[in-house]
Amino acid sequence: MNSNTSNTPTSQKIGWVVFLIGAVLMIGLGWLYSWRVVPAANQVGTEAYSGLVGFLWALSVPLGAFIVAIGAALIANVERRTLWLLILVLVLFTAWRFLGTTSQLVPALFGIGGGLITLFFVGSVWHWARTRPTLSGSVKTGSDLRMLGFIFFVVAAWDLCGLFGMANFVLRPELAQKFDVPLGSTINAASGVLVLLALGWGFTYFGQLKSLQGRAMEDQVAPQAEAAD
Repeated sequence: MNSNTSNTPTSQKIGWVVFLIGAVLMIGLGWLYSWRVVPAANQVGTEAYSGLVGFLWALSVPLGAFIVAIGAALIANVERRTLWLLILVLVLFTAWRFLGTTSQLVPALFGIGGGLITLFFVGSVWHWARTRPTLSGSVKTGSDLRMLGFIFFVVAAWDLCGLFGMANFVLRPELAQKFDVPLGSTINAASGVLVLLALGWGFTYFGQLKSLQGRAMEDQVAPQAEAAD
């Protein structure tokens, strides 16, 4: 057994427990509890999510996502260095969430971030175009679905720019008032971003699922072909 991996039944059992804890945080607090806390916040403000439960709710999805990933890493028997890297990133991410980024509007931050998102998208599609001819069957279909997911993600990022900046001016309420931006326009933009993100994650998930099914079929076919030879 490789000492650099967590390949033991015990670590896998722990992984399932950690995975379920993260899933409960994300689904139970992050999603279901939001149906209660959001209407309350509309009435009483931040008092609706004060206290320990409110604190956990605020961190439920960001923290839960990392906990799910750490649990999945234990289940998947990843190398210990990878597991510790995930934990380190979680610690740094949590510290960043507490410290915050900036309370001042920095246009260059959004400009640079938007440029990087665009470059990463173009690079991802380029690599998809290069690797697709080497794929076949369900694996190729899965790759195509993930590429569609990338498109929806980048369009969602673009629409977020229009939501927060020029067009709806959510981050510049004085300009929204000056140019009389209708509330319906902002609601429409926010709803569109949500739909795009859901589509992006949906295509990414089903693309991954399709690729896994294709690889499983290839693994079954390979021994049969060898036996026939």
